[in-house]
Amino acid sequence: MRSVRSLAVVVVTTVLMLSVLASFGAAASQKPFHLKKTCVSDVLCTVVSSSFKEIPGGTDITYVNGAGGLAYPSIVTRNGSTTGVCNWNQPPGPVLAKCTFGTGSGRLTQFHLAVDVTFDGIYWFWDGTYWMGGGD
Repeated sequence: MRSVRSLAVVVVTTVLMLSVLASFGAAASQKPFHLKKTCVSDVLCTVVSSSFKEIPGGTDITYVNGAGGLAYPSIVTRNGSTTGVCNWNQPPGPVLAKCTFGTGSGRLTQFHLAVDVTFDGIYWFWDGTYWMGGGD
């Protein structure tokens, strides 16, 4: 009876360890993200350059302005789309907003993005990290 219990403990421990290792393996590594864009209004911007090849220069980013300093950007490329939220309620400083994107469609199905928004007087910049895979 003692060996059956010992075997059960070993099996349960092994299953738990494999589950933990699988979740670490599934977690995607974050990569640096940089995007430069121009805006013709507060609802339409165009990407000038991006470090993420699935959001190339020429891609439009459209915004729906919400209440309480929130804006909801949408990015539509020929290979997929994603939407996010930008929070403009930031303390005074160079970072004007923080934007986050969850999963989208097509090649952006498991795309996640977290960026700070800055402005140099001509161009708007998104700098932060992106990752592909499950989880926020």
